[in-house]
Amino acid sequence: MKIALGFLLVTTLFVWIPVSISQDVAVALKTSLLSGSNYDKSLRPVKSASTAVNVDFDISLKQIIDLAEKEQTFRINIWLRLYWNDEFLTWNASEHGGVESLTIHSSDVWRPDIFLYNNIAETYGAIEAVTDVTVTSAGRVSYLQPAIFTSACLVDITKFPFDHQECLLEFGSWIYDGGKVNVSLVNPTADRGIFTQNEEWILNGTPMSRLVTLYPCCPDPYVTIVLTLQLERRSYFYMFNMVLPCIVLMILNLFGFYIPPDSGERLGFFITILLALVVFLQVLSDSLPKTSTTTPQLGQFFAATIWLVGISCLASIVVIRMSYNSPPSRPLPRWLRLLLLRYLARLFCMNTIAEEKHVVHPVKEGVDNLVFMDHDGDTIQQKDTPNFALDLSLREIVRYCREYSAQAREKKEEEDDQDEWKMAALVLDRAFLFLVGLANIIVCVVLLR
Repeated sequence: MKIALGFLLVTTLFVWIPVSISQDVAVALKTSLLSGSNYDKSLRPVKSASTAVNVDFDISLKQIIDLAEKEQTFRINIWLRLYWNDEFLTWNASEHGGVESLTIHSSDVWRPDIFLYNNIAETYGAIEAVTDVTVTSAGRVSYLQPAIFTSACLVDITKFPFDHQECLLEFGSWIYDGGKVNVSLVNPTADRGIFTQNEEWILNGTPMSRLVTLYPCCPDPYVTIVLTLQLERRSYFYMFNMVLPCIVLMILNLFGFYIPPDSGERLGFFITILLALVVFLQVLSDSLPKTSTTTPQLGQFFAATIWLVGISCLASIVVIRMSYNSPPSRPLPRWLRLLLLRYLARLFCMNTIAEEKHVVHPVKEGVDNLVFMDHDGDTIQQKDTPNFALDLSLREIVRYCREYSAQAREKKEEEDDQDEWKMAALVLDRAFLFLVGLANIIVCVVLLR
């Protein structure tokens, strides 16, 4: 038992002593590198002033936080990967206990002043010194830094909610031109290996490009890296919560024409649909940027639907007015009779109720034409005979009968004219039904594709 414990103690000492020695060597090496008279973290880590520091730039995308259309801002969580050579942080590993690399806090060494040019956050787009850097014995520095950036993003809502957006993030050195800090790309696209999918946006592409730009203030060019995020909106939320109810209202608007015009409920039904569409349009406008340069596709769809419901209201007013033409009614004009009761009635298969009626008004005969014929066909003249009083009575009876008959004919003519107007109104109502239905289909196909 004592032999086993002794062996374990000796083994532990052999393992712990080299590790302890290695840690001591690393601490001593780090102190000698950073506290030496040749190292200044505020100066570029090159021994010749004409030598440029080559910074290799790479990005790993973590998560899209938000794209606010109303404020036109874009927030994203990314991991920056920067690599460069520090000529003052080199050593011979064999002379320092075999130490091949060191971990140093990023605030203790020189770092490229990489800024987000189109930043709009309060941090001014600078990369804070949060994590450590890894330095190899050859002076290769690896700086892996997580950061959350807020940038400006011009949002084009023309195709909303079927829109595609492109948000740009432009990174570059703020004070060093391309001759002093040369930024180059490691990969042509950003790494999406650890990317978390967003519930509202689909990330289609992440190309990166290197730009060299001359500014009016400075004679030397500046190098920047532009990351383009190609986004596609997930439209299911808007289709289910806005488009689908609007389509239901369009269908109800179409079936509203089957409500009889004389029931008095049709106009109220159409106005209720109109108010519902206005509410939907107000909800949509609250979630979009207030711009007068473009109109979103969903807004155009709602506006077109409102116009169709408005046309349905106007059509109902016209049909109701034609159906209840106040007396004394006028005969239906011939051109309107031909258009509605002949051509459109045949087009909409309404021949059974829309046969053309020719209203012929008979010639009215006055009382002065009243004559009496005898049995031989001779006219009986007014004579001074004993039967003259009887003749006057008969003439009064005939006169009253003819007046009553004339009034009945006039009433019958007015009823015939009214029926003709009602039949024309029914045909016109059917025409509006087909017209609004066709317009609904065109609106859905054009604005929802």
